[in-house]
Amino acid sequence: MSFEILEKDLAGRIGRLRTRSGIIETPALFPVINPVKQIISLSDILDIGFNQVITNAYLLKRHYGDLVREVGVHKLLNWDKPIMTDSGAYQLLMYGKVEVSPDEILKYEIDIGTDIGVILDIPTQWGRPKEAVVLEVEETLRRARAALVKAKVWDPEHRMLIVGPVQGGDKLDILGYSATKMGELNFDIYAIGSPTTLLEEYDFSTIVRMIATVKARLPPGKPVHLFGAGHPLILPFAVAMGVDFFDSASYVLYARDDRIILRDRTVRLNEIKVDRIPCNCPVCRKYSVKELMSTNKAERERLLAIHNLYVLWEEIQEIKARIKEGTLWEYLEEKAGGDARVKSALLALRKGLRALLKVIPDESGRVRALHITSLESLHRPEIIRHVERLLNNYEPPQGCIVVVLPGELLDRPYIRDPLIYWLIDQLISNDLLSKVHIIINNPILGPIPYEISEIYPLSQHEYPEPTPNYLRLHAHHLLRKYLIKLRSKGFNGIMVITKDYHEKIINELMGLGFKGLVILKARSRQELYSLIPWIVKEISGIQCSNQM
Repeated sequence: MSFEILEKDLAGRIGRLRTRSGIIETPALFPVINPVKQIISLSDILDIGFNQVITNAYLLKRHYGDLVREVGVHKLLNWDKPIMTDSGAYQLLMYGKVEVSPDEILKYEIDIGTDIGVILDIPTQWGRPKEAVVLEVEETLRRARAALVKAKVWDPEHRMLIVGPVQGGDKLDILGYSATKMGELNFDIYAIGSPTTLLEEYDFSTIVRMIATVKARLPPGKPVHLFGAGHPLILPFAVAMGVDFFDSASYVLYARDDRIILRDRTVRLNEIKVDRIPCNCPVCRKYSVKELMSTNKAERERLLAIHNLYVLWEEIQEIKARIKEGTLWEYLEEKAGGDARVKSALLALRKGLRALLKVIPDESGRVRALHITSLESLHRPEIIRHVERLLNNYEPPQGCIVVVLPGELLDRPYIRDPLIYWLIDQLISNDLLSKVHIIINNPILGPIPYEISEIYPLSQHEYPEPTPNYLRLHAHHLLRKYLIKLRSKGFNGIMVITKDYHEKIINELMGLGFKGLVILKARSRQELYSLIPWIVKEISGIQCSNQM
């Protein structure tokens, strides 16, 4: 098995998985193919843009038996690209039993030439008692260990990639245990099972928490599959958390009920009040809503399924583009802007990404600016990482005086601003720089030491102006925490130049324990220029205790 990661953003990645029938580029969605009754031809699926499909080995065995062994699953489906097969676990979830053993179905998957085969696990049913779920997870783990041993005998050349499902549902403690134990086994791909009920209820935040629980415990270099996820509202969030593969029959199931998948919602055909569906796929270009409503049920189902697949394909392409551009977070905020359930997923993702910081790339080489538009923006990994480094790792220069300058009146990168350059030059000329630690109070990111102001994203960000008060308060909170750190390092004097005088904020600064506190107001850049000589003069008159 070869899985090469090419691009990364957040915990999402574009990768290339090599199978014996071809390469799959991730993130990838596998349309579910019904081997008995498929309403869209596989040639149509290929034309839409999908190079991989998933079908059900259990149904193949029941309906076609040894015929598939003789001709192979690729020839049976007339598909020469990668095929993934499920093992019957979905039928087990729906009907409570399957008439096949784990060994039988694994051997069958290998024999029919499957590229990616899933072991027969026990999916977690929602509402099951916790004790029962624990036993089922243990049985899945037992089957997983046995499958790896048997596969070495039945498939010594390792032609079929094997998927190890993680179960436990929304019982996150059990799910975490399952992920830890499954991660100790050398599966080619890992899968997160049983989110179907949550998807039906649009409970995206719980799905995100499930993904975070699993991803934190699996080998970071292995691809991860999320079973049954097939809606544009959840796909980018799952990818951002590190999911590489999806499968779904939603395109058919929704079409069966005359439901239309759009990038930001799902609507019924009879609820569309305009002449045409707002989509540019071949179906929507050719047929009006009225014409679709007038077609017979079978043909309408086929056409709507094609439309739904086009929308899913377009969503995957958008996600890939966002990863390459480095704007996946901005896309998540766009998605969350108009749907409370999706906003809940973004809130859950904030916490989930914290646990994955070690596998999220350092963006120090990135040139695209961050766009900070809300409090959620301040929880993106680049900013969280900066704050943690500033408060826990950064060692400020030695000195005794803190000079705080208003970021609103300075140009970024601050270290290159002529005003800052002039101030530093004056301090050096008067042999005062060793006394002073200059920080810029950015209205969004809070304190930025001028020495590190070129580091990403301290200069490479954009924010709304005028800046909302809730963002300013967050910046002030960080400034206060950093000043407390400086106080513990021996700084005892502070000069604060502020554009706007906030009595509450000033009172808080006065309570931090600095012996000398000077607060000045500069409404404009020109006023700030005029204060520089006075600042230098005042600093020259201060004697640091370590210089006495």
